[in-house]
Amino acid sequence: MNKISQQEPKLIRQGSVDFSVGYKVQTTWKFQEALMFTLEGLGATMFFVSFLFGQLNGALLGLVILMASGALLLVHLGNPRNMIYVMANFRHSWMSRGAVLIPVFIVLGLISVALLGSNSAVIGGMANTVLTVFFLLLSIFILFKSGLVMHSFPAISLWNSSLLPILFAFNGLASGAVLFTLYPGRLPPDFYWVLPTVIGLFLISLMFYLSTSGRAGLGAVVSLNLISKSCFTSFYVVGIFAGTVMPMIIGLHFAMWPTQTTMPFIFLMTVARVVGDVAIRNVILKVGVYDKVL
Repeated sequence: MNKISQQEPKLIRQGSVDFSVGYKVQTTWKFQEALMFTLEGLGATMFFVSFLFGQLNGALLGLVILMASGALLLVHLGNPRNMIYVMANFRHSWMSRGAVLIPVFIVLGLISVALLGSNSAVIGGMANTVLTVFFLLLSIFILFKSGLVMHSFPAISLWNSSLLPILFAFNGLASGAVLFTLYPGRLPPDFYWVLPTVIGLFLISLMFYLSTSGRAGLGAVVSLNLISKSCFTSFYVVGIFAGTVMPMIIGLHFAMWPTQTTMPFIFLMTVARVVGDVAIRNVILKVGVYDKVL
């Protein structure tokens, strides 16, 4: 354990050749990908909750956020034509499934918002129920997708945890629920209890993920050491304290005294949660270490 913690992992660079034995930190997945994953969970949750409450402006905002995540995916791929190859691998890749289903989600979401906005009789009764179930299933998929993408890297033991998809899902769900409180108009008082509940579930899953990751492999131990040594402020201060604990306390205050909700505190809670969401994802991606191959 001590020998592992004393060994500095070696950064792996694009185009470099290194035949030495050691721990290597991936450099492909960075802040841009963390932001993309955050926007996916944020947009899907914002759309579905707004659709459920009949708040079309909020649903439209959720779709715009999803479009922004799609733009970041195109940047990640480097060439828009690469999207064709990504989508063709639908049966074997979670990234490919997201590349296909998220545009479907956006298109159907735009059509639904347009029809509801025009008071069309097309969406009503059974049709509305079917759409609600459909968007619920797609939202769940999008929330879990980012974690499933990272889980598919068996050589990086910190990511290859069955808890990571659950962790990322709760992260996106918490951010989207908090963002929804910014929507103008009075929310049902019971909704504010959703905030500390979901954020609390995310915090519990994060603590459990960190406590069990050390047993996932030697590479995961090195990753955890990197979090403590190189990313302490961004992970524990920004991500956990400011971006998770503080919004949970504010949300709990709103739940207990809903008449005392004020826009400045709602805005503070929202910004802190979204920044914390990105920070936690970014650090988990940044410290991904390939297991040593002898």
